[in-house]
Amino acid sequence: MKQTFCLIPLLLSPQLVFPQDQPPASVCRPETKYDRVADRTTVQCDLIEQVTATGRLIVRAGASFQGKELKESAQFWFSLASYKGAAVRRTPPSFKEATTLYLTVDSARLEVPIKDYRNDFFELNRMLAEQARAEIGREDLQKLVSAKRLEGKWGGGEFKFSDGALASLKYFISRQAITANSR
Repeated sequence: MKQTFCLIPLLLSPQLVFPQDQPPASVCRPETKYDRVADRTTVQCDLIEQVTATGRLIVRAGASFQGKELKESAQFWFSLASYKGAAVRRTPPSFKEATTLYLTVDSARLEVPIKDYRNDFFELNRMLAEQARAEIGREDLQKLVSAKRLEGKWGGGEFKFSDGALASLKYFISRQAITANSR
């Protein structure tokens, strides 16, 4: 019995010593894919999914790096997706003309160019899907990691990171996009 009481503090001590290494309670679940041909790993996780009267907007964090493990800095981006139901072929895309993602980080405003925009119409589901990518530079990543508040606007779609989503984003960036050498 005495051995059990001595063993319990030892088992709990790593959690007490390294609390900053623990993921936030509402951390996103990263999906990792490794491409052997390109020797490149891509990691993504969903941060925000909001449903409005006009459709669904999803904001996902993404990072990719050379090899199977992060050794150098990774390329980081936000993946933006919008899904509009009850659409027809003539339904106009909502985000086709939106060429910039506006991020409000505390009191600063970042303008991130949109890349790789595409839209698809799914006849059977009567759904219009729009997707784009906004790559975030190294200096702006540091701003995101130290942010206390983060909001975004893509075309007519606006979103706000909850405390949990912001904590998840910071954890994702520190684990997947920034190495100890680049901090």
